[in-house]
Amino acid sequence: MENSFNTVNDPPWTAKDVIWALVLSISWIVVLSLLGALAQFADLPIDPSLIVVIGTLFLLVPVWYFSIYKYGAKWADLGLRGFQPKAIGLGCGLMGLSFLFNMIYAAILAVFGLQIQPDIAPMFQDTGFPLMLLFGGAIIAPVVEEIFFRGFVFAGLRKYWSWPTAALVSAGLFALAHVIPTSILPIFILGSIFAFLYQVSGSVWPAILMHMLTNTFALSAAYAISQGWVPTP
Repeated sequence: MENSFNTVNDPPWTAKDVIWALVLSISWIVVLSLLGALAQFADLPIDPSLIVVIGTLFLLVPVWYFSIYKYGAKWADLGLRGFQPKAIGLGCGLMGLSFLFNMIYAAILAVFGLQIQPDIAPMFQDTGFPLMLLFGGAIIAPVVEEIFFRGFVFAGLRKYWSWPTAALVSAGLFALAHVIPTSILPIFILGSIFAFLYQVSGSVWPAILMHMLTNTFALSAAYAISQGWVPTP
């Protein structure tokens, strides 16, 4: 499909840069997981809000190094540019279809006693900074993840492959990064939608806004449950 909203030039970074950024990011996730396990073993309290915020923000480091520092790229080259409002309407329509799929998928999983993702409400009970956790998950994570997976990874791979192939690969990496097996398919679909929005709009902002909408809904519900505002069975 041709870009019907904006024309965007290919970015200066290469597939090799994308691979190195992924290696560094995976290494960071492993290190963070090991530190968390060691802290738990040593009974050292680590607030989950700090893990979410710091762990997510680190993803910007390899992006900055392999784009802005190495090639003198601008943030606009990572998709942080204006867009036409009709991209939001398209995004809302696609997110509605994704929501319907998730309902059907959740019903199928329930037959086997499974759910798409574990209950995240306890995270808000384990943190001393629930609003920071909410802000980190609903605002910071969507911005950083979309810059990384769409603005950097997808855009970099799109130089060498067709955009649908690059979209599917970046969506797969995005899904695998969330680790939880039962959530891989729904997150893969979301990642594909976000890449499509970036492709047709020339901006990463529509994907960021749709990502924020998804995370805000899920985290706000979890926060409300953790505060006892919503009765649970």
